[in-house]
Amino acid sequence: MFGGAQSLDPSDRTGDRDPVRPLLAAIDRAVADHTLAGDPTLIAVSLWVALRGLVTVELAGALDSTAAETAFRSTIDAVLRGWATPAALSGLHLTDRAP
Repeated sequence: MFGGAQSLDPSDRTGDRDPVRPLLAAIDRAVADHTLAGDPTLIAVSLWVALRGLVTVELAGALDSTAAETAFRSTIDAVLRGWATPAALSGLHLTDRAP
């Protein structure tokens, strides 16, 4: 999912370890629950692009494990908050935010 030039294509099966379908299934559930709003594929692309950048930086040795963990958590948090519905977003508290 992160190596080489790839596209995020849920129809392009990679066997039992398809990295895209479980992500889209989770996003579909969040959209159905009105936690996230938007096209599930676009939400998945947002996560993929953000995390792909972090993986590239980590693999290059620019982040130690603590910095990488913090970056991953805060990036996922930021991307998901960007797609959150107003109702879901209003239910979050500042203490829920990643450092």
